[in-house]
Amino acid sequence: MKLVGFMDAAYQGNVSGRKLKTGKRNLIFNLEDLADQIGEKPSRAEVERLVPRDKNQLDLLISAPPGKKHALLWGYVTSLAAECATAPLILPFRDYAGLELSRGTIILQDTAGHSGSNSGSYAESHRESIIASHVGERMTGGKILVQGRAGDYLGQEMKGGGIIASGCRDYAFRNMRGGYGVVRGDAGKFAGLGNCSGKIAVLGSCGERAGWLMSGGSLHVRGDCGEYLGILMSGGRITVTGKAGRRAGWRRKGGSIKAASYGSESAEDLLELG
Repeated sequence: MKLVGFMDAAYQGNVSGRKLKTGKRNLIFNLEDLADQIGEKPSRAEVERLVPRDKNQLDLLISAPPGKKHALLWGYVTSLAAECATAPLILPFRDYAGLELSRGTIILQDTAGHSGSNSGSYAESHRESIIASHVGERMTGGKILVQGRAGDYLGQEMKGGGIIASGCRDYAFRNMRGGYGVVRGDAGKFAGLGNCSGKIAVLGSCGERAGWLMSGGSLHVRGDCGEYLGILMSGGRITVTGKAGRRAGWRRKGGSIKAASYGSESAEDLLELG
């Protein structure tokens, strides 16, 4: 009997050619093992099916840097780990932390530039290189505390839970469907783009086009806002304690905008804070 035939008989048909097929519950020691079983388009359901709720194994999977190739998988595993933990899960700044989180607490710690020895342009470029984007994307519950400035797409498509960040870049809380987001410092451009529910509070200032295509929910900005605040807005409430830039409320179809003052070419039916 040929070797392939012998192996096929021994393993009851689980051999094709010379490659032994793997089972659904093979041991997973790293994200690459997990990726081999899931494929190129991971989903939370697949990750839940393959990764046991074992603290030691979850800690092992999230301990090593995932790189761009396994960023989504790492994000899903962080959520599973946080949901199983009895205490807040502390993580370094990485993309997709808390992806589809449903409960539990995640703390992202910004460790760059805090030692006191780094200064100047090198420290700034190093800090920029570790900014995490897509934090809390599609989360439905739980809490995420970002101890530093988040990257782009903070809380994108979130439906529940809450995120508190020291600051963020562009597209924060894009297409928000529920929950709350607090930015203690400044937010970048396009904050609250397309959101239809939920609450956003920015304690600093916002860049241009905040509340663009907003159809529901609320956006409160303690500082100033850039140009085109509430452009094409159809619902919801925007309140700006400071000044709104040029063309606020341009082509607005509904909702309300209130600000202390407005720039030139703003819509005529906007309200000023008393």
